[in-house]
Amino acid sequence: MNITNVAKRYALALFKQAKSDDSLDVAAGDARFILECTEASHELKQLLKSQITSRKAKEQVFKELFEDKSCDLTRLFLKLVLEKRREAHLENMFHAFLQLYRKNQGSVDIEVMVAVQPDQDQIRALTKALERKTGSKISLFINKNPALKGGMAVRIDDTVIDGTVKHKLQLLENKFLQAGV
Repeated sequence: MNITNVAKRYALALFKQAKSDDSLDVAAGDARFILECTEASHELKQLLKSQITSRKAKEQVFKELFEDKSCDLTRLFLKLVLEKRREAHLENMFHAFLQLYRKNQGSVDIEVMVAVQPDQDQIRALTKALERKTGSKISLFINKNPALKGGMAVRIDDTVIDGTVKHKLQLLENKFLQAGV
């Protein structure tokens, strides 16, 4: 997931305010709910990205969807996002906020890129191995990419451990090119 600097700044501001208000858990619940809504509705995603739809119309949609299901801080945050015309970044803002929240709770986000979706037993084994390796509770995010051919790449913060077949073939190709073969 590519989270922009804009999304990170807004997420950090929301996180700091929620922490100072002692409402982190409530704000995290709101973030999860809003993400569920945006991920489930193609129309809502399009509305967020639309530059044609007026701010008033977007405010009305937000009010109908989230007014009764979110705390004051979240409603004020949504209002600010609309005022600053940053709603296209809203999903990434809440993803970044939840990353900060999980980190605050002692959990580490780990992204795993695979060619073939692993089964539940493989996911459990991988989770246990990564928890032992990091010494922390982890949140595992699996992204399927058939172009990887096989194996997996693991991203922990800014570190990537690439054990994909595609990467190994590229390394082999580079060795052949350097040897002049």
